[in-house]
Amino acid sequence: MSPDIKRRIVYTILSDYITGEELRQVMILWQGEFSERSRYELNQFLGACRDVPGIQQNRLEILSRLVRMVMAADESDLKPDPINWMNSEGEAAPSFTPSEPLTKEEFSRPQQAASRLSQPQKTSETAPQNSLVAEVVNMLFSRLRSDQIRTIKSYVLSAAQKKKLQPAAVAMFEQPDISVSAVHTPLEIMDARKLINFTYIGCCEAIGPVDADLLLSKAVREVGEKYRGNEPYANCLNQLLGR
Repeated sequence: MSPDIKRRIVYTILSDYITGEELRQVMILWQGEFSERSRYELNQFLGACRDVPGIQQNRLEILSRLVRMVMAADESDLKPDPINWMNSEGEAAPSFTPSEPLTKEEFSRPQQAASRLSQPQKTSETAPQNSLVAEVVNMLFSRLRSDQIRTIKSYVLSAAQKKKLQPAAVAMFEQPDISVSAVHTPLEIMDARKLINFTYIGCCEAIGPVDADLLLSKAVREVGEKYRGNEPYANCLNQLLGR
C-alpha cells in the first residue's frame, strides 16, 4: 500500500473525531514518524496521540476502523489527500462526502495485490517468504492460549480456501505447528502476504484489535531483528508487510 493511500485512510477516519489545527498536527505526526512503518503498528501511532482527547476517548473504535480500512481499502471511500493542507497553516481541511462504512464482509476481504511485487524465486532451499510467515505467526501464537490459536487457524484456513490460495499456503496452516517442513513449494509473495493478513484479522476477532496490534507488532520486530543485515530476508519481510 502506498504512503499516499495510508495517509488518506488515517485522515479520513481521524477527521470524524478531531478537526482543525489539532487534526493537522496529528497528521504531521503520522507523516513524520509513522507513515513508513508497518500497518501492524497503528496502535503505537494512536498511543503517541495520548494528549488528544478526541482520539484517546475513542481509541478502540478508531483502531478497529483503521484496521478494517487498511485491510480492505477502497479509494472511493477516502477523502482527498491532505498533504498540501498539512503543510499550509490556516487553510481549511479537504472536504468529502463519505460513502457507507465498510461491511463485515468487506472487513474480511484481504488487501488487494500490488502489481509491483515480485514473484518468489524457485529454489531447492526454503523460500524466505515461507520461513518468514512461519516465524511471524509462531512468534505471535507463542503468546496466545491454545483455544485462541485454534480459532485463528480456523479463520485463516477458511479464508485461504475461500480466496483460493495455493495449496502450499493452506497446507502450512493445516499442520499442528505452523512450520515449513512439510511445505516445499515456495509461496507466492501475495499468498504469503495474505496469510499474515488473515492471521491478523483472525487475531483481532479472537483477542481484540488493540492486543492483536501489539502482539503482531512485537512478533514482526523480533523476526526483523533476527534477520537484520540479511538483505534477501529483510527485503522479503518488507514486502510481506506492505512497506
